[in-house]
Amino acid sequence: MRKTWFALLLIVATVAACGIRPSGVIPGAFAPAGPTNAAVLYFLSDGQAIRVLRPLAGELAPASPVDLLAAGPDETEQERGYRSEVPPGTAVLDQEPSPNGVTVTLTTAVAGLSARAVDQIVCTVRDFHGGTPQITLRGGGTVRGPLSCPLPG
Repeated sequence: MRKTWFALLLIVATVAACGIRPSGVIPGAFAPAGPTNAAVLYFLSDGQAIRVLRPLAGELAPASPVDLLAAGPDETEQERGYRSEVPPGTAVLDQEPSPNGVTVTLTTAVAGLSARAVDQIVCTVRDFHGGTPQITLRGGGTVRGPLSCPLPG
């Protein structure tokens, strides 16, 4: 009898002391997947910016993935139908923190960039800077922004 009573007391104490309260499902972002040395780029697919994880295969990550956008999709990405409207040769001259994000100075006149090229750059810069909410683009004597990536991060 004593063993039964002790076992029952132990079960009740364990269940009562667990401290975990039931809750509904808590949504979150997708878990990271893919190579550990990779760049997150936004290329175009069917006219929309889409997140692409480019493995760097032992290469060092670039100072800015905008340089990779300007180089365009690699062969594998082209086979998947990805393309870029970021003009070839576009590079980052400077990146400065701003009150709600970052200001990126480009070698290209930002006034001449298409809306899709701006989306590609802004989303890529946002992810590169860990989800920075506001991106201001500067180049060619003009400024665009502050801008936000229209896609979830």
